[in-house]
Amino acid sequence: MQLWQVSLQKAPLVGAFFFSWVVNGHAEQECSTESYDEVATLQKIYDGDTIRLTDGRKVRLIAINTPEMGHVERPEQAYALKARETLRSFFSQSRVVKLKFGKEKKDRYQRLLAHVFTQDGRNVAAQLIRRGYGFAIAVPPNLWSSECYFSVEQVARQANRGIWSHPNYLPKKASEISREKTGFQIVEGTITSIGESKKSIWLNLEKQFALRINRKDLRYFENTPILALKGKRISVRGWVSFYNGKFRMSVKHPAMLKVLGLKVLD
Repeated sequence: MQLWQVSLQKAPLVGAFFFSWVVNGHAEQECSTESYDEVATLQKIYDGDTIRLTDGRKVRLIAINTPEMGHVERPEQAYALKARETLRSFFSQSRVVKLKFGKEKKDRYQRLLAHVFTQDGRNVAAQLIRRGYGFAIAVPPNLWSSECYFSVEQVARQANRGIWSHPNYLPKKASEISREKTGFQIVEGTITSIGESKKSIWLNLEKQFALRINRKDLRYFENTPILALKGKRISVRGWVSFYNGKFRMSVKHPAMLKVLGLKVLD
């Protein structure tokens, strides 16, 4: 019997896999820390989730994905400019940047991966998420304070702030995903079948849309009944790509996926 099947037997289906965390309601203290790995100086802000330090290093903020600025291929997304300008405002008085690195310190573009704080200790990603200018994301192994980020997002969603009030960011049906709707998306659909390959578990939705769970990430799904998802309608967030005639999304952590129409138990 395989590892992912063993773990499924231990975990009952308890509704949504989305974390149900209590919101603390204190914006100044949200997702804070008393220890930092480095103190640096900010030079440039590219967008809502990427900055550059005076020594030339680029930093990708952990736990948040903000709307994209305009590029040659794509127009600027709604709230992209607002996210960037809000991030700039956090450093209007001081360019001091406090960094808390992730367990994985760099991404594939060789950018530093870090939680970013102002000189007075405000977590800027949490502040952007609270205002509705970014999505909370969980990308292992950089999971420090994930519970906090998602709980802050819940505040923004309930208040319909920013992206949560804009039609462009409404969940897309898996059957409606097209080549023009790749990139970061929230997708809804019904899991019609579950398969496996040497390296991955595949959750297949309608119209050639598949969710991929890499076997190396199965340890994060230890309490997630993956097999029980067949026939369930789910909502999942992440980056959609198109490969070999099929739309795909990698799901690395259960915080990025929830079952629709079921209550989360405390």
